[in-house]
Formats: sequence, C-alpha cells, structure tokens
Amino acid sequence: MESRLQRKLREHREKAALKIIEDRLGDVRTGGSLQPGAEPEWVTAAIRRSRCIHTDPTDRLPDDTSPEELDAWLDGLLTRTSMSGRLYVRSHLGILPWLECEVPGQGWTARLREAIEDPWMFLSGRLDSLVIVSEAEYWYEACVSCGGP
Repeated sequence: MESRLQRKLREHREKAALKIIEDRLGDVRTGGSLQPGAEPEWVTAAIRRSRCIHTDPTDRLPDDTSPEELDAWLDGLLTRTSMSGRLYVRSHLGILPWLECEVPGQGWTARLREAIEDPWMFLSGRLDSLVIVSEAEYWYEACVSCGGP
C-alpha cells in the first residue's frame, strides 16, 4: 500500500510524463480521456489474454524492421480493424490510463511511438474493439479483440 506522500510523488511524476506525451502527440490528442477503471470489463480480460503465451497473435512483423515499415504496418493494422477517428490510446499512467485521440487515417503512429512505449493499446471510441501491439522476441505482435459496451 502506498503512503499519501508516495501517491503524491507518483502523481507529480505522472503529470510531468503526461505533459511530455501530450506534447509529442500534438494535435492528435483531444484532451479527453477515460478515467481509471472506466474501460469495459472485457478490455481487462483481453489485455490479460494478449499476455498469455498460448494466445496466437492476429498479425506480426519482424522486430528488425525499419521504423518506416513499422509505422506503415501499424497504420495498416489500425485501418484494417476500423480504428480511425476518435479512439483511446493506453498511456501507461495510473492518473490517466486512456487518452482520447482524434487520429487521421495514416501517418500518426510515428508520433505515438515517440510518445508512448510499447505495448501500444488502441480502444475504439465506441469501446467495442481493442488492438494491442507489443514487441515480443523477434516480432512485433498484434492482438485484436472485440467486445461490447
């Protein structure tokens, strides 16, 4: 259990990290978010499932690929899974775990990779689909899950 002082220090560090993320995302970030614990229950189960070694990825890409190829693959993956317009991106920050973004169809994933370390998680604006991309041994692996609010 963290003390009140520890919590305040963590929140201070996370606010500074959030500012860096927002600066790097630029106009992709809307300022909205899902508050901690506001994501649907199926999302938590899907994240857990994606970490299981017995879960086969939906798609994968060699991890020695160029940054440009990685961005093109991410753009294509998100387009194929209808992740466009308004969506939520996982931030890894306890104070604001899901950042709302308004994304163009292509060309924004390089900014995302600079702003947020992997795994990259994308939750649709309707909260009904999730794409998780993580770097595994020798591969970038994508897991796609669907649920319903």
